Amino acid sequence: MKIAIIGANGNVGTELSYLLKNECEIIPIVRNRVGGAFLEHQGIKCRIGDIANSESAKKILSDIDVVINSTWISDRFSGSQNQTSRLIGKNIIENCFKYTKQDAKIIYLSTVRAFSNKVDPTTSKYWQPRYDVEKRFLEKVMKKNLKKYKKKGIVFRCGHVFGEGQPNTKEIRKQLSKKEKLIIEANPNDASNILHIITLKDAIFKCLDKKIKSNTYSLVNNPQWTWKEIYEFYNQSAELEFVPPTIKTKINLNQIIFKILKGKRKYLIPILYHFPRKFESRVIKELSIRKYKSEINKLELKNKISSGNFVYFEIPGIKLPNLLNTREELKKYDSSIFKIK
Repeated sequence: MKIAIIGANGNVGTELSYLLKNECEIIPIVRNRVGGAFLEHQGIKCRIGDIANSESAKKILSDIDVVINSTWISDRFSGSQNQTSRLIGKNIIENCFKYTKQDAKIIYLSTVRAFSNKVDPTTSKYWQPRYDVEKRFLEKVMKKNLKKYKKKGIVFRCGHVFGEGQPNTKEIRKQLSKKEKLIIEANPNDASNILHIITLKDAIFKCLDKKIKSNTYSLVNNPQWTWKEIYEFYNQSAELEFVPPTIKTKINLNQIIFKILKGKRKYLIPILYHFPRKFESRVIKELSIRKYKSEINKLELKNKISSGNFVYFEIPGIKLPNLLNTREELKKYDSSIFKIK
């Protein structure tokens, strides 16, 4: 069985390629030789081409049984999305369905952020981040094409991905490397929505079963890990203390004006001179509170760990059945090539 990974030079694609290399004929797809250098060094041969281009996609995908699309396209200068990046992402998905074998399976790696305000209480219901919107758009492209080409299409709304080749894991190891007390702004027993890449691999193979139908599945560790379990799993010497996270409240008028003044203070602060005195005092109060909080945070910055992920609700949605136990699978995974000595 030939499994292709598009975006194989990304963090998830690279580690997934390494994980799968002994399980099947893995074919990483990258856009240039530089992108495939690490994998080639590990003895994993890559195919080079642009799947958004029809001619290239037809040549590369014609013999593929399973495609894993781990790409995320953004503008190289802003790091955000625009109409061009959206079209590229759409073309990649469409070409995966169009140019693979008739019985091929297409797997798209989406994200927990596709749930937007359903998992993140700080996200507006009506004004959502571009990233969240784009992911849901590409999920719709998946659904449209699986019906059009009558092929199996799976969308994974992945939790926060952990693995020895992932930035999340490197960051938590760095946090825990010092032999000191760490204050973690998280409720210890809250669901973490963490997905170790070893469970992603398990889910991919589970989806090849004919019993698993085309659908969108929420994917995290099995069973779900709490924040306490995550930090204790990686901890070796640090003393840990969990405190409730600070949740952002809805922005009031004072805060909106403060943000405007902060961003354009050169031009707008003089206007404050003409405001009613009552209003002026309210703005000054907000400025003072912000300044004091900033100074306090500087004092605590050394040993306090905070993250927007700490306030997420437990991921909703349909879960895959019969996944292997993540903790047991981690015991078997040799990821030494990703560890920095």
